[in-house]
Amino acid sequence: MGTLNQDGSAAFVAARYGLDLRDSSDFAEWVGLLHELPKESFQPPEGLANQTTIWVVEDDTYLGAASLRHSLVNDYLVEVGGNIGYGIRPSARGRGLAKLALKSALLEGRDLGMERVLVTCKQPNVASARTIEACGGVLESVRPPESSAPELGVTDAIRRYWVQL
Repeated sequence: MGTLNQDGSAAFVAARYGLDLRDSSDFAEWVGLLHELPKESFQPPEGLANQTTIWVVEDDTYLGAASLRHSLVNDYLVEVGGNIGYGIRPSARGRGLAKLALKSALLEGRDLGMERVLVTCKQPNVASARTIEACGGVLESVRPPESSAPELGVTDAIRRYWVQL
């Protein structure tokens, strides 16, 4: 199995619940959690937001995902993470899949009644910035790492975009 720390992935949910995604039963439990997280009736642990996870697959191959967080419930999401995170595995990049994932998350946000969402990327990630802009993102600011609280662990400048839904 590949790395589990890809930006934008929902692997942090597994870590929060102490699940090892290399274990098939833990993986199944994680998928079950991802199905519960969008439900208003589901109360995630403190610091986690209800979220919808959209997987990008081709046949039976996982290529990436987008996570739409229904609210910004903590300082990290407000300052760094935003409402939407997405990631495409390196072997599948350059095919427009990040744009597809982001557009799908934006449509889901609109369906949920959200009026606008915050989407961020690290300053050096030119491809992600282009993807966000192509999906209607309007640059609010580029925040240097020192503008974030040290406990947030920000090491790169963060580009902050708002997308009207």
